[in-house]
Amino acid sequence: MEPTTVAELAVLLQQAHAQTAAVYPLGGQTAIHYGLAAKRDGWGMSTAKLDKIIDFPVKDLTITVEAGITMQCLNEALANEGLMLPLDVPQQMHATLGGVISTNTNGARRFGFGTVRDYVIGIEAVNGKGQVFHGGGRVVKNVAGYDFCKLLTGSVGTLGIITQATVKLKPLPEESVTIVVGVGDPDVAEACVAMLMESPTVPSAIELLYGDSWSELTGNSKDQLTLVVQLSGTAVETAWGQRRLIDDLKNQGAPGASVLSSETHFNLWQQIQEFPAEERELTIQVKTVSSGAVPVIETCRTLDPSCTIQSDAGNGVVTVGFNEIPDGGISGVVITELGPLATTYHGHVETLRCSNPENLTIGTMWGHLAAPEWLHNRIKEQFDPRGILNPGRFVYQ
Repeated sequence: MEPTTVAELAVLLQQAHAQTAAVYPLGGQTAIHYGLAAKRDGWGMSTAKLDKIIDFPVKDLTITVEAGITMQCLNEALANEGLMLPLDVPQQMHATLGGVISTNTNGARRFGFGTVRDYVIGIEAVNGKGQVFHGGGRVVKNVAGYDFCKLLTGSVGTLGIITQATVKLKPLPEESVTIVVGVGDPDVAEACVAMLMESPTVPSAIELLYGDSWSELTGNSKDQLTLVVQLSGTAVETAWGQRRLIDDLKNQGAPGASVLSSETHFNLWQQIQEFPAEERELTIQVKTVSSGAVPVIETCRTLDPSCTIQSDAGNGVVTVGFNEIPDGGISGVVITELGPLATTYHGHVETLRCSNPENLTIGTMWGHLAAPEWLHNRIKEQFDPRGILNPGRFVYQ
């Protein structure tokens, strides 16, 4: 089903509520593998025709759009005005803003610019009873009750189908450059990341990479970690930042840093952006505090030396691709090995992609859940009392 207006979507959800029919929200379907496999037949509800720009007051650095707009169309409209929404989303030709918010999809530049939750300041959605509700606006205000913008971010369409969003924007930087250096010693990698987090150069992104996929673009050995730093700003700022960082990295025990050409810079960040969405046997994402990034990386290298790793190290996010499921299976990786380690560093584990999603459980999909089950279910009941929205695909029983 492809409703063309919010009113039409609301009527369809009212009908689904009356019939207790399962409804599966669809955006660009780039993250359709994310979450547990659907176990009930139901209606696919696409937002593809809700794709208009509603309001774009350029001087206010905000834009209001319908949720079905693709990230490519949105970014093109913003770039024409010298603006950006700095979220590094894979498959931008198809991925929609509503889907990005629902799955809480971020990227490498989260270190310097923030995450989805920082940018969504207004939202409209239709709940499981077919009721339209709103939160926020162009200006952040204090409100009583739920913060709908944050509540719907990462809710995987289980509380409401997002129909419209207002997001804050940033000016496009004059220039972006990339510094890379090979790091053979994990202790040196930790020291470099810690230094970069406090650096006056204020990096936009701090990445640690490992595996075959990165060698051609970075020029470093596939058997060691590669530290990648993005700087953004004016030409004067980035020129100073390059010189400062090369010296600072050398002082931390990582000599030989170099600056990538503009073409390689673009290609590398494009590959980093697309990495989580690549098809492979198993893709796991571990989210911890920044000090947990290197220990998680080293554990993954031990589990499977042939794995490929892309880590937003400044934020403690480690995405690991396995071409074959390691010994012990998914439960061994998520529950036995990486889960306890993530908990040690105040984080959790998620399975982003699996070749056999029907075999996943809540434990192997989401790892240890910090919030109690009763709290999840109480919120769900308020927005979707009959459990028709994406049933069985998220954390709700």
